[in-house]
Amino acid sequence: MSPVESRPAFLVRHPWLFVVLAFALLLAAWSTLITVAVKHAPQQVEVQVK
Repeated sequence: MSPVESRPAFLVRHPWLFVVLAFALLLAAWSTLITVAVKHAPQQVEVQVK
């Protein structure tokens, strides 16, 4: 075996980086969704109380 094959890849040695990357991607998706929803919000309708 060559020395390159015997060493695992960087991401395989640090699996917590996948969790951090997934969490960052989730935050980016939520931020984008909230930004688009605020930008395209429907008009507010006032309700008259009798």
